[in-house]
Amino acid sequence: MFKRCAILCSVFLISLTLALTPALAEKSPEAEAFVMDVANKVIEILSYETAIEKEDAFRNLLNEQANLKRIAAFTLGKYRRQLTPSELQEFQTLFETMITKVYANRLGSYDDQQIVVLGSEKKKKDYLVETELRFTDGSDPIAIVWRLREEKDGRITLFDLRVLGIWMALEQRETFLSILKNNNEDFNVLLDNLRQQIAAGSSEISD
Repeated sequence: MFKRCAILCSVFLISLTLALTPALAEKSPEAEAFVMDVANKVIEILSYETAIEKEDAFRNLLNEQANLKRIAAFTLGKYRRQLTPSELQEFQTLFETMITKVYANRLGSYDDQQIVVLGSEKKKKDYLVETELRFTDGSDPIAIVWRLREEKDGRITLFDLRVLGIWMALEQRETFLSILKNNNEDFNVLLDNLRQQIAAGSSEISD
């Protein structure tokens, strides 16, 4: 499951190194501007020399452009209400670190892929931006849908991505709930799982 998540995370990073073309469907200029801004920042991160610099920069980018606390809470499902404030804080901290390392240690392995924006629309508080990842070697393109969320202060933040037909945050939620269900709802088992993923990510960065 971790390997599958890592593959999806890699595709997510590739999707950020993009070149936009005019949308073919109903447009949401605000959402497309958000995607452009994130893409430009990721392209800048790719120019950094060391893995540590990339990781720090990517952590800052996620904190700026994604509501990690909301995403972390979403992945816990019904179990979120069973946690104490300190347990939730520990989970959110580990979740942020895990996501940062899983993504950042793959920042140096991307080449001339291109994202084309096909269309975008607003649905209540969410924006959906449909894109297509195209490869220079002629491989079949991959459809990627960005789900963005409008915050109370009017800001737009990244909430989820659908890659290869799978919503990444939703799949992470299903993975976490399965871990808890199969371990008598022992929250420490889930925390240990996150620590293992962080350790694996740190090993990849140091290699």
